[in-house]
Order: sequence, then structure tokens, then C-alpha cells
Amino acid sequence: MLTGVERPTKGFGSARAAMDMNDDVLGLVLERVGSYASLIRAAAVCRRWRRAIADAAFLRRYRSLHAPAAVAGYYHNGYLPDWRKGGAGAPLFVPSSPRVVDPRRFSLDFIPGGAWDVKDSRGSLLLLMASPFATASVPFGSRDHLVCEPLTRRYKRIPFPPPGLDHSCRFLESYLLDGEANEEHGLKISMSNFRVLCTFSRGVGVATHAVVFAVNSPWSEKSIDHIAPNSVLSRLLGRGGGSWYFYGGDNVLIKLDGSTGEFSSSVLPAIEDWDVLISRYKCFVTDSRDGKPRIFAVVDGTMKVYARLDGADWALYKSVLLSEATRRLRAYQPSAFSLDPIVRTRGCGFVVLYPQFLMTWPFSIDLETMDTAPVACEMGEMVYRCELPTAMAAYFARRSLIEARAFNLQVDGVDTR
Repeated sequence: MLTGVERPTKGFGSARAAMDMNDDVLGLVLERVGSYASLIRAAAVCRRWRRAIADAAFLRRYRSLHAPAAVAGYYHNGYLPDWRKGGAGAPLFVPSSPRVVDPRRFSLDFIPGGAWDVKDSRGSLLLLMASPFATASVPFGSRDHLVCEPLTRRYKRIPFPPPGLDHSCRFLESYLLDGEANEEHGLKISMSNFRVLCTFSRGVGVATHAVVFAVNSPWSEKSIDHIAPNSVLSRLLGRGGGSWYFYGGDNVLIKLDGSTGEFSSSVLPAIEDWDVLISRYKCFVTDSRDGKPRIFAVVDGTMKVYARLDGADWALYKSVLLSEATRRLRAYQPSAFSLDPIVRTRGCGFVVLYPQFLMTWPFSIDLETMDTAPVACEMGEMVYRCELPTAMAAYFARRSLIEARAFNLQVDGVDTR
């Protein structure tokens, strides 16, 4: 017990340290603020912070580091077509904010030629492939592909299959990549600037070569032999952070960078039997809610999440015993976890699981908070994020700066007082 001495205030030291930072350090700290709305709140802290944020040079740096990307919503394919409605399903759109985003504006009813499945998404674009339920008589490798922008209702067919492939080649997967050149305002992908990479196999499930389509350019071959010649891309784990991930065996994780289109590899920590987990479909990659890649695995009834924080190696980030995490759910039964749950859906920041003995009791788990919740509807194997086109995203980001009026900030050369 302290007597005759002023009692210290909790957090006082760290708050004073923040106020004592020099201008250069303060600028570096403020550049790490995650959103425009949070930056405006930071400007309300004190006059010094307000002046630092209002500085034109700071705002230019901040915009270059935090390009506006407004998420319109998410598409998913579902698991089975609705045979009662003609035999073929269609991708469904779930708005990020029903009060702001009109889902009718993101309908795919402008796409001709029957039913389509979403294969990939990037920015405001979707990569679609003709649904096998709608074109059962067409060989899998010959299915039509197209790229579209739902909000502007534009699309472009991809000439498929690529020329020069013989009948021994089997189509595996297709991926949407950034374009070859940066456009105005640093735009890396648009309807006039995108690429599609396709992998093919002459074996069973093992990609032997890849080809790339670019807007206004013919198909070109891409070498993948240098990655892992015997098992490259043999097991697709999913997408995270705008890139696709594959397991190459021997704890090797292979990454297809969605921006550059280049392959690279990293090593998983030798604390799990990755070969077993991946062969039993208990391990996948998905996005976190902030868009960073996360590896998750269901191991002996425990959900484990791995992350690469600050560019370091993959390491355990979160873990929770599923039987404990779901205890408060209404349908909870301890016997449901005598076997590991089945991974049903990989979403942006969450995963949907099914207990093997209670397939009517799906639940989701948040990969950041590890909270669980019941799930009412099917969302297919993957959820695909769709952003607003860059110009519109910038418009909404600019609208959020209206709140700055109270702080007399000078933003983009316009006095907001």
C-alpha cells in the first residue's frame, strides 16, 4: 500500500511516452493506423496529432500505404444445385452491409450461357467457369471461362482451352491474377488489365505445366519445374492474403502470388504432422478478417491457427479446444467431438465445421477471437470477397473524411471546416 505518495495512474507511462515522441517517430506511428475513420479519431487526441495528420506530405504517404478497398460483399457457390429450379445453381451474393449495398446490383444475371461457378476473385473482378451441372456433356478441360465485374455488368470471355495442349492434358485449376502493368492511380487489376493462370496435368492430380492468359495477349507457357518437380501444386490448400497456397510435401508450403504471378516456397514449423493433416483434409488456408493469410488445422479436437506476423516464419497464433468453445451453443453435445469435425466452409476470417456424428449441427468459428456461433445456411467450400471498383471505393473513403470537419483538417486540398 502506498502512503504519502501519489498513486500512479494505469497506462500513464505509455501515454506520456506517446506524447513525447519526436515528429518523425509520431509520423511513422500514425502511418500504421489501419483506416481513414481511425485516423480521424486519432486527430481528435490533441492539436499536435491533428497538425501531423493534416500535413499534406503525411496524407500522401498515408494514401500510398492504405489504398481504399471497400468490400461490397461475398460470393459463394453452395454445395449442390437446386434441382427444383432447373437443375443448376448460381453463385449467391451476401452484402457486407445490407443497409448500404443493394445485392441486386451484384447479380450475375447479365452473364450469358447458363450456370457458372466462381473460381476466384480479385479486387472487383470474378473469375467464372461454366458449371459442371449445367454442361455435363462437355469435357472438364474444355469448360468456358470468363472474367466479369458484377457492379458494372461487364464481362470478357477467356479463349479456352489454350492452344497447343493435347488430349493427354487434364485441366486442374484456374486463378485470377493482377495485370501486367499498373494503370492510373496505381490500379493493378481491372477489366482491361488482368491475367488468368491455368494449371494442367499429364499425371494424376500433379500439375506438370501452367499457362497464362493476359488481356490483349495470347496464352503463354509458365515454367513451374523449379518449385517442386515431383509434387508441385499436388494439394491445393486455399487462398489467403490475395495468394493461393499449395502443399508440396515434406513441410514445404508453395505460394502463387496473386499480384506477381510468381511461385515461391516456405517451410512449415515441424510441430505438426502436416502430411497426415493435409491428406485427411484437416488443414487449409484462408483469409483473416484483415486480409492476411491464415493456416488452420483441426488436430485432435483442437482448432489451431498459424500466422506469419511481421514477415516472420509461420508460427502458432491461436488455438482452442472445440468441445469447450462450443459448450454454450444450444445444440451442443459432448459426444459430437469423439471424432474431429469436418471442415465445410473456408470464409474470410471464419471457418464452418460439421461434427461428424451430427451433420445437422454446423457451427462457425472466428479465427481471431475463436468464438463460435450456429450456422443457418450453406455457403459452399469457399467464400469469395468482392470489392467495389477502385474509383467507387475511393469515393466512399473520401465520404468518411466528412467527419474531419470538427477537427479543421485540410484533406486533398479541400478545407473541411
